[in-house]
Amino acid sequence: MRILTLITALLVVSLPVRALEVLTTIKPLGFIAAAITDGVSEPKVLLPTGASPHDFALRPSDIRSINEADLVVWVGPELEGFMAKPLAQHPHVLTLTKVPGMPLFDYSKQAGHEEHADEDHDHDGHEGHHHEGVDPHIWLGPTQALVIAQALSESLSAQDPANAERYRANLLAFKAKVEAKDKVIAGQMKAVNQKGYFVFHEAYGYWERHYGMSSKGHFTVSPERRPGAKTLVEIRKALEEKQASCIYAEPQFSPAVIESVARNTGAKVLLLDEVGEQVPLGPDGYPQFMQQLADAFAECR
Repeated sequence: MRILTLITALLVVSLPVRALEVLTTIKPLGFIAAAITDGVSEPKVLLPTGASPHDFALRPSDIRSINEADLVVWVGPELEGFMAKPLAQHPHVLTLTKVPGMPLFDYSKQAGHEEHADEDHDHDGHEGHHHEGVDPHIWLGPTQALVIAQALSESLSAQDPANAERYRANLLAFKAKVEAKDKVIAGQMKAVNQKGYFVFHEAYGYWERHYGMSSKGHFTVSPERRPGAKTLVEIRKALEEKQASCIYAEPQFSPAVIESVARNTGAKVLLLDEVGEQVPLGPDGYPQFMQQLADAFAECR
């Protein structure tokens, strides 16, 4: 009997431990997750290439992926509103806007927001200038990315204590890589801020504040809202007066309206990829994502 018990115990010990399946909503969160889970598992990303978290519609296969994941990582209802219902009953969810210590930018708390609230709408009824509430594009801030990585490491360690040391070591490695890349990019961005530029939608605030940059404005606060006529006229005027030399489109959205406004002004139409569509998913993905974004900004010269 003791021999049978010993054999059973040995079999249990020798069985491979199933790696936790981490699912992130968007690819930039997948970059951070891949760094923290390196050597343990490979995260999956819910949204396919070319999809926007602003207006995504879940398919039945997406619901299955969510239900099967051991940990789901999302920004929060401020960005992926479509996730609120399917995540309501999920046992392990990391909501990044709720992470303690996450440095969030709240538009409604900024000086001047209240006074100009009535001016934030174009005559066609579309919002022209400001978001309301928290800016959800937190993956674009290097400081925020480190907080995300810390939260991921802690969540995974709690769920998977057998690999806790690996998650912590990966966190330290990620922090070192991001801080090194940050120093390189800081010098790169100093020159960019001397050039005026417009962005397609109001997504780059965390990046711009971190590097001391400031766009001249944006076409729309959110991609699902078409730019208002008044906004387009103002941008066209600024380009004609050489207040800005570049406009940034985004790969997920048609650049037709941007190209139309920029035509015959001499302004360059460039591309900013806020989700790293061309960056491979892997442990070094986030620093590579930072560099491709910096290189895109640096094209404005």
